[in-house]
Amino acid sequence: MVPYDESIYGFSGEKVSTRGYINLYTVFRDSNQTKTIPIRFLVVDAPTSYNVLLGRLSLNTLGAIVSTPHLAMKFPSPSGDILTIHGDQRLARECYMASLRPQLPILQTNHIEHPPGSGIALSGDDLDPRVGHDARLEHVDETIPLELPNGRTLKLGTGLQHDQREMLTPTLISNTDLFSWSVADLPGVDPHVAVHKLSVYKEARYVSQKKWKLGEERRLVVKIEANKLLNAGFIEEAHYTTWLPNVVLVKKANGKWRMRVDYRDLNKACPRDAYPLPNIDWLVDGAAGNTVLSFLDTYSRYNQIPMAITDMNKTAFITDDANYCYKVMSFGLKNVGATYQRLMDKVFTI
Repeated sequence: MVPYDESIYGFSGEKVSTRGYINLYTVFRDSNQTKTIPIRFLVVDAPTSYNVLLGRLSLNTLGAIVSTPHLAMKFPSPSGDILTIHGDQRLARECYMASLRPQLPILQTNHIEHPPGSGIALSGDDLDPRVGHDARLEHVDETIPLELPNGRTLKLGTGLQHDQREMLTPTLISNTDLFSWSVADLPGVDPHVAVHKLSVYKEARYVSQKKWKLGEERRLVVKIEANKLLNAGFIEEAHYTTWLPNVVLVKKANGKWRMRVDYRDLNKACPRDAYPLPNIDWLVDGAAGNTVLSFLDTYSRYNQIPMAITDMNKTAFITDDANYCYKVMSFGLKNVGATYQRLMDKVFTI
């Protein structure tokens, strides 16, 4: 590695010191065909989750065309054939998760014929240990505990300035009764404020699906998930159903199952609610000029909105033990996004 003491700057303006650069012939392979080009790798000390990021100069030399929606890159071989390299969706997600907790040194790449410092940074290959577990995206900074009067504990990020922590702490303590520590603590939304209705076409024909055979493992999963919803008060046993779909189980990357209801037939019989969703540009403009931006992830947000009593039975679904219907708005129903956005507009208008 050749010493090199010029610094580079990240997207947010942070300064990163370089350790040096090394010239390597890099092989790009598609099946049995390869293409080799010289690349100058600039070694830097910065946290990211990738081993190598190719700069534009290297991609131009390779003659590559990149399609991010398809996670693919095409480039011509020395013989004139078109070679294709596909990305890995699972690995890309792992890299993203790892980037939430940066730890390792990174590299930067440039084409060998150009001076270093004009490429894009890249990093080591250690991945976040949370990958593979059923976890939400969580705050990845270090935290300190805050004891509340009811014996519960909140976590405050160590990145908060002292005056911010001094201002936030009494506010959290004085509003301890507003926190929900479990699903049972959620009061839900008053039906006079928001309720989800199903506007089914009059000419639509009811569809009652034939019960699917799930197998022992999936049957137990459905039973467990249904009991969770039942204990939370989100569903109740349904009688004399009209629409009756099956449940669908999808295995997640961590090996656990996600249960969803096959509402496709019901959704086809409902018109679209064209309530306008927020424009991202307006949201960004609205945040301009503020010193603090708070991100809130509402827990079971759809399930806090009640279903219209007249439409509850339409949400029924089949299990081995009983037929259940939703008392609250289910994630799989049509127009739930519009109903939720309508509620949010009311909340923030107030």
